[in-house]
Amino acid sequence: TIDRLEIYIGQRKEHIEKSSSFILATVMMAILLLELFIARRISTSTRALVKQINTIEQLNGFSARIEVTAEDELGQLARSFNQLLEHLEDANDNLQQSLEKERQASEAKDNFLASMSHELRTPLASVIGNSELLIDECEESCAEQSRIGLIRSIQRAGEHQLALVNDILDMSKIESGKLSMDEAPYDLSLLLKDLEMMFLTKADDQGIQFAVVHNSEEPYQLQGDSQRIGQILINLLGNAFKFTEQGQVTLTVWSDSKYLFCSVKDSGIGMSPETIDTLFGRFEQVDGSISRRFGGNGLGLYLSLNLAEIMGGEIDVSSNMGEGSIFQLRLPYRPTDIPVQSNPADSQAESVLQQRYSGEVLIAEDTPELQLLERRILESMGVVVTTAENGQEAVAQATTNHFDLILMDMQMPVMDGIEATRVLRQQGVTTPVVPLTANVMQKHRDAFVAEGCKEFLAKPIDRQELRRVLNRFLAQPQEPRIAEPVTEPAAEPSIAVPPQAEEEVDDELMAIFIDSTTKNREKLKTALSEKAWPALRETAHTVKGSAASFGYPELSNIAEALQFALDEERMGVVPELAMDLLIEMGSVLP
Repeated sequence: TIDRLEIYIGQRKEHIEKSSSFILATVMMAILLLELFIARRISTSTRALVKQINTIEQLNGFSARIEVTAEDELGQLARSFNQLLEHLEDANDNLQQSLEKERQASEAKDNFLASMSHELRTPLASVIGNSELLIDECEESCAEQSRIGLIRSIQRAGEHQLALVNDILDMSKIESGKLSMDEAPYDLSLLLKDLEMMFLTKADDQGIQFAVVHNSEEPYQLQGDSQRIGQILINLLGNAFKFTEQGQVTLTVWSDSKYLFCSVKDSGIGMSPETIDTLFGRFEQVDGSISRRFGGNGLGLYLSLNLAEIMGGEIDVSSNMGEGSIFQLRLPYRPTDIPVQSNPADSQAESVLQQRYSGEVLIAEDTPELQLLERRILESMGVVVTTAENGQEAVAQATTNHFDLILMDMQMPVMDGIEATRVLRQQGVTTPVVPLTANVMQKHRDAFVAEGCKEFLAKPIDRQELRRVLNRFLAQPQEPRIAEPVTEPAAEPSIAVPPQAEEEVDDELMAIFIDSTTKNREKLKTALSEKAWPALRETAHTVKGSAASFGYPELSNIAEALQFALDEERMGVVPELAMDLLIEMGSVLP
């Protein structure tokens, strides 16, 4: 019995051991299969997630979303990723909106500068141009010498305002990275001579001493942008004279193997260290009273420093309150063996030649006083002139008559200059077109070139530039007349009226202004009564420029306010401003 029991127990033990091994093997197999299943599922879900992420990356956008197929950890990861995409999409949309606003603001700034350039240059063209003509008349007649000083004062004021416009445009070009240097060989000694002559008169007027110190034996035939270098030195010298009431201003120039140094030293009011730290910012003045007492806009030093840095140089300042200041310009020293081109204007002045031309020119200009001024200058050079008041008239004239050259204002009513040029080219008119424009920004030049314009003249028109254009397109039938050294001055011929008729010239121009104002007043009434807002804006624009040219700032300001109100569609104030403008126009009429 005992033996049987032992045998039974042994058999059961063996059975249990075999069963346990089988169960253990089964459990292990189940665990392995479960692991494989879980791994496969996780791998499949992960691959799907990665695939969707790669798809989103290829789409290069944030609008796509991952499909959530489970409520597990991977599903939670997918939801979190989708939330991240939403945040990125919102951030990207905000960024795009900001970039668009930045682009629009930049474009608006460019358009504003172009518009202001046009509006400022148009009256300045009249002021500077007529001043030059009056000076020529007084010099030729020898009977108006007492007036030359007053006329030159008007001319200098106009040139000062023109310099301000140019500074603002240069600032815009610098900030947009579009200002380029016009490098060429130049003679620094000639530049220094010009600066010396320019500021000696100013020094005499202020009762201070001025000297230019440099080694005349040192070779100063250099490579660079002489105009920009001169602009920097004029700004530095202008500042020195502005703040020096007694003592002296000295410009010292020297060089070593690497650098050219130009040092401007004055005995003026000086500056504190705190002032020097902010000196080269935009529109910075030593204090709030500076612009009132000494004038200026605070752009000169800002532009000078930026111009120096563009040319690879810098400007250093040292100063003490009450002891004066030293501004030192340092530029790369770049001597050259290339011959310096002589200045055509200088050679012309030295030979005292009065060039005359043969040809017919069409002037398209909507401002009557500028139209008259341009006509007289061209007629004094022997040119036959025909005028048009807008682009449509210019097209009609150019398609029915022969012209050797067309001078085309770019901003005109009815049809602007660019459109008129386009129409002429479409109709097969190949007459050279030279734009007359106060918009000197690069994109406007590009627009002119796109319409086939090879040259352009910026307002106010420089007569030397005008001669350069005429030399290219018109013939010179007569030998230039050499002026007598005593009885005939070297001045350029002025207008085609007797020199003694200055009062008649003024009366004629004023008559044009009165007639134009009368007509514009009627146009204003009609446009206001008919609520013809585009016509109202066009008339306000015309009145603004004309009034500014003839010295009616209040009239010009009201017209400008009306134009801006119409541009900004603030129609609630338009009737009141229009009535104010009508009243002011009536007050200037006889």
